[in-house]
Amino acid sequence: MSKISTISVSAVAFALLIAGENARTFAHGPDRCEPKCGPVVRPILKPLCAPVPVCGPELRTEKRTILVPEVKTECRTISKTVLREKECDREVTVLKHVPETVERTRTCTVLEPQTRSREETYTIMKPVTKYVEESYTVDVPYCEMRTGTRTVSKPVYRDVERKVPFSVPYCEKKIGTRTVHRTVPVTRTRIVTVDMGYWETRTACAPCKTCTCSPCPCGRVKRHPVCGPAKPCVACAPVAVVACEKRVWVPKLVQKEETYTVNKQECIEVPYEYEVKRCRTEYRTEIEKVCEMVPTQETYQYEVKLTRKETRTRTVPVQKLVPEQRTRTVCETIMVPRQKTEKYQETVCRTVAEKQIRKETVRVPVRETREIQVPVRQLVPKTVDVTVAVAPVCVTPTCSKCVPSCRPCK
Repeated sequence: MSKISTISVSAVAFALLIAGENARTFAHGPDRCEPKCGPVVRPILKPLCAPVPVCGPELRTEKRTILVPEVKTECRTISKTVLREKECDREVTVLKHVPETVERTRTCTVLEPQTRSREETYTIMKPVTKYVEESYTVDVPYCEMRTGTRTVSKPVYRDVERKVPFSVPYCEKKIGTRTVHRTVPVTRTRIVTVDMGYWETRTACAPCKTCTCSPCPCGRVKRHPVCGPAKPCVACAPVAVVACEKRVWVPKLVQKEETYTVNKQECIEVPYEYEVKRCRTEYRTEIEKVCEMVPTQETYQYEVKLTRKETRTRTVPVQKLVPEQRTRTVCETIMVPRQKTEKYQETVCRTVAEKQIRKETVRVPVRETREIQVPVRQLVPKTVDVTVAVAPVCVTPTCSKCVPSCRPCK
């Protein structure tokens, strides 16, 4: 029994080895190194003939536990430093400038004006006039008559015949149509409502809207509606209300058909005759005088203005500037410097230190604790169903009869 089990296990392992090799060759094809190093010679493995061959895989469902990630929210406490504002008093030294008036002495130089007089000599240019004779040349104009020839265009008239177009008006009669509006009587019918009523005498109460009867012996007053019959009170039957007569028109509406005439506007095309003024062109012969300008030579005299030179003498005044010495007294003001001592007041600022207490806002760090929500990822075990392939064992001696997918032994 132990030998049979050992042979069965060996056969199963060998069959699995052959099936894996064939599957790899079918999936990947021939070896990749064949083009470079030639075909690879592999040993042919023949399966051993055994009474128990390998059959096709068998599927089985198993339960397995896996870890599935799951996100949960957890509440955690964290510490954080926060700056909070706080008011506090601080002593500050402030420098102030106090004005103070001080009397001081200074020496300065002052310019004082002084007036002085002095004599000075100066030269002026005095004009002196003299009369001198001089000669000059003058152009004297004169006129001279000369004779010349010129070309003049003279008009010459001659008669020329030509045809001139004229527009001669004439009248032409034409026949046309025009639209004329005229009134035509048309008879139509309509339904009219006529009141065929009559007058009727009716008994009514007093003219007021609410009738007030005479008081009954029992002390009650009977009121009746408008136009209603007079009724006595229940307790006092003999007492009645005085009624009045009123004439009322009773309407009776009757519909009847009547004929009436309406004037209707109609448009009629009427022929009429009218005149049209036209023009026709006629040519007439006219004699027209034509003026032609003929050039002609003629002699004429003209006057020419000329000038000749003449020498003349005249007396001309000549003015010359002659220097002349003169004396004058000049007054001038000069500034004389003088030393002067004076007192003056000066304002000096003295610095004084003063202590003050000021309120300031300071940001103090404070440690505080608060809770926040944090997402946490955890692995949770979960049981799932998994399909697993299991290789069964054939019990018959011939493989092809056991399972169609098995290969027969050789």
